[in-house]
Amino acid sequence: MKEMDKDYYKEKIEGNAIELNKVKSRLRIFPFLKLLFFLAAVILVVATYQWGWERTTCFVSAALSLVIFALLYRWDEHYLQKRVYYMALHSVYTNEISFLEGDYTPFDNGERFINKKHPYSYDLDVFGENSIYHMINRTVTDEAATILAEKLSSIPDGEEKILSRQKSLSELVRKDDFRHQFMATCKGFDEEKNNYRLITEHKDNNARLTSKTGLILICFSIAITIASALLAWMGILPWSLFITLFMMQLFIPMTFHKVLNRVGSDIGFLHKNTRIHADLLQILHQETFDAVENRNLKERLFDTHNSREALKELSSLLKKFDQRNNAYILILLNGFFLRDLFLLRQFYRWKDNYLDHVQSWITALAEMEARVSQATYMCNLPEFTQPEITKNPDILIDAVALGHPFIPKTKRVDNDIQISKKQFLIITGANMAGKSTFLRTLGANYILAVNGMNVCASKFSFSLFNLFSSMRNTDDLSSGTSYFKAELERMRELIRYCRAHRHTLIILDELLKGTNSKDKLDGSVLFLKKMSEVPVTGIIATHDLELAKLENESPGLFQNYCFEISLSEGEHYSYKIQRGVSRNLNATYLLQKILSEEL
Repeated sequence: MKEMDKDYYKEKIEGNAIELNKVKSRLRIFPFLKLLFFLAAVILVVATYQWGWERTTCFVSAALSLVIFALLYRWDEHYLQKRVYYMALHSVYTNEISFLEGDYTPFDNGERFINKKHPYSYDLDVFGENSIYHMINRTVTDEAATILAEKLSSIPDGEEKILSRQKSLSELVRKDDFRHQFMATCKGFDEEKNNYRLITEHKDNNARLTSKTGLILICFSIAITIASALLAWMGILPWSLFITLFMMQLFIPMTFHKVLNRVGSDIGFLHKNTRIHADLLQILHQETFDAVENRNLKERLFDTHNSREALKELSSLLKKFDQRNNAYILILLNGFFLRDLFLLRQFYRWKDNYLDHVQSWITALAEMEARVSQATYMCNLPEFTQPEITKNPDILIDAVALGHPFIPKTKRVDNDIQISKKQFLIITGANMAGKSTFLRTLGANYILAVNGMNVCASKFSFSLFNLFSSMRNTDDLSSGTSYFKAELERMRELIRYCRAHRHTLIILDELLKGTNSKDKLDGSVLFLKKMSEVPVTGIIATHDLELAKLENESPGLFQNYCFEISLSEGEHYSYKIQRGVSRNLNATYLLQKILSEEL
């Protein structure tokens, strides 16, 4: 894997700046050239009447000038899009530098996906500020953001899904240019104008307009009108006949003005996002994939229809609808060419051919956008390891040098751990010794693993299981829910979840905190013994050393681990997990230290 460090991205920024400057230099000359050729066309036309220049030569030259003007206009538009692209690419590179510096503010943190009732996402910092989602997410569209959120909030049904995700993401990790192009193009989206479902609401059609007979009548009317204009110019027919036909052609599209205005106002604004989707399809079309998931996604987009050409056509149509507000151009184009009828006819025919496929294409592109996010995150952390699915059915997790993915490697303390099925780990330790962080370390890395991503460990073997946690219960005064009641409700949800699913790893931080110590101990023992009767493995962090006596009663079922601290010369935290029960607690020690300093 190519290591994506800050120097790599700075080098990319320098190369991108060179291309951006080339584009800017070209853009500086286009306004002058466009004005020059437009004025030349106007002067040539005026010259035939004011100064008596040869009419045919002037008109041909004026027409040629207008053709060059139109070409310059298109080239100008092309380079304007190039400038936007290179600026977006610059933003992609600078955002990744921010990530490597530990600043995730350029990315959406997914706070809207926080769900306190979810089996594990709330406790394990999946969403919100400095969360798993916050570190991974590079998505722009709401649909891609939702797809990524759903991935991180669910456990796949089978191991094959995990393996195919691994191959898909590993392939995308190697395609850094593809990923950067894809992300830069996505940055052009306007999420407030990205609702393609609005198109499906326009179900009306007009069979007469889209029929061959309708096309023949339209073309016949245009031919008669243009012929009358030419004959009037030659002096064969009166200008009044042409004007009458011109006005009739202006009137015909007005019979469809309600439909035209509705389409223009409801979905005309989608043309920019549709063009961006077409650009993304172009990027995908040029890329070759070997991984099954990536290859299947590409086939969904191009096997039945050419989605790229279809969305380019839709973008062009919608842009024309959006430009109908220019009354002068509208009068000329309708009076001569019945432009609105052709526009509506093309739109109806486009819907007949492609409407049923649009949402599938957009969803496929959103899926790729989510995968690109995941692969970019992986690429920035080359020290992470691809996990393996263990062939030992009795092992849930076997990890070496396991660390929390949020913590920089310079500050991180890694641990080795093996968790067997149908086993309960009782973890004791002082405050701030690392118990809760370790629980979240296990959960966060497992979420990464089942999504086909690399994990923060030198070795990570696992089997597929469900996940349920209870670490952040809170009271709710507005609904009259006390802390203890919230705990009980969470435990009820846990029991129901475990009974309804296959084997589940439960992660608990301090059982029954909302009651007295004896009641808490008795209740905790009762709960753990009952849970041992269902398909559950448990990791329980506790300050209650009495709970550790369960290992003496059932050494095969319960095992004691601890995070020990040293208080000999001030408190020292090793953050290393070890077998046994914690001997040193620090609450009284720290309180005495505060009292001696302040009183």
